[in-house]
Amino acid sequence: MATKIKANAKMQKLADEKGTGPEPVWDTERALKMDEAEFDHHMRQSFNYYNYHYSPKDLKKHLVAWMQDSGYKKEEVSNFVRSSDRSLPLTACSLVKAHKQGMPLKEPHVKYLRETIEHVTKLVDLTEIQEEGSKKVTAPSQVKTIQDRLQEKTNEHLAHFDGIIDEVVKGNKVDSNAFDYFKANSVPQAQLSKYTEWAEQYVGELKEAQLGTDEDLTEAYSHYRAADFRRIFGFFDKFQDAIEQYRQVKKQTKKAKVKRAPNKEKSVSKMKYLKEDNVLKLVSINPVDIIGAQELWVYNVKTRKMFKYVADDTFGPLSVKGTSILGYDTVKSQGKTVRKPEQKLLEFMKAGKVQLRKFLDEIKAVSIPANGRINKDILLLKAL
Repeated sequence: MATKIKANAKMQKLADEKGTGPEPVWDTERALKMDEAEFDHHMRQSFNYYNYHYSPKDLKKHLVAWMQDSGYKKEEVSNFVRSSDRSLPLTACSLVKAHKQGMPLKEPHVKYLRETIEHVTKLVDLTEIQEEGSKKVTAPSQVKTIQDRLQEKTNEHLAHFDGIIDEVVKGNKVDSNAFDYFKANSVPQAQLSKYTEWAEQYVGELKEAQLGTDEDLTEAYSHYRAADFRRIFGFFDKFQDAIEQYRQVKKQTKKAKVKRAPNKEKSVSKMKYLKEDNVLKLVSINPVDIIGAQELWVYNVKTRKMFKYVADDTFGPLSVKGTSILGYDTVKSQGKTVRKPEQKLLEFMKAGKVQLRKFLDEIKAVSIPANGRINKDILLLKAL
């Protein structure tokens, strides 16, 4: 139902554009050479378009993205996101939207944007002071819960990716670096489903438009070429992979924080291993998990070899002494060289116990026996 409403809104916008014309697009190089009168004329055309089609609430996300790109602190961006849409002038939003369409921002424009942001943010602080000084009891429904605050942060982050989508649609080459963004902003694992839902809804709408199963969506995206769809689908494939990689890192990190018995901690205290690899975006498990396990998977980032250690029926389960694995079956414990490690390891981290039974066998490479030694180049992937 939400998709249908979104499509109807787009159809209405297309119908309105028959009167206003399409959204103005600027030639940046030419704009830099315009005299003041010609520049103002083009800017008014942009403002008239945005004034007709949008409200401050619609364009606020673009101003948020501009703040993030302009070096504003997270706290400043967060305070601005909390501000009332009614206190935000459409002129500021229109400036940023026109800038995204190629209009160069002059020094007075940037000064105006910064002053507007400061003013709107101060209004948020003033409102909070007035509410704190008031003796009126706030209704429970008006109190922000933890979930409300988490959703505010999620909306702020999604505004960042909305800005990147705009660049992808224009055909510009951009790398979202979604994994690094999630990590830098400490996105909670519990909120990742919101990002997945956002991506799936976007992709689902595009697929319906491409297949022609919905007349409204087909009409709304009629200006998209096959190459445009491929480019956007490629972006979302990488975005979903980044979510899954980040989810695995959060799981492993959370698991590593669990307190273990002192004797186990002492057993692994001298083990040297690779705690994290930024290229593969993988984090090692806590080596304590090896003790008592029936199966251990490791990967050497230097030699690109993956090893599977299987506990011996007689001398198992697995244990650790110094920097070596003990208690493994020397016949069943084997390793192979991995081709395309980024892709293969992503498949590995998604695999369940049933899939892992044949995972090593399906790698087309010569098997070599495991030697039990762990060093600084080895990631500890899974212990079962």
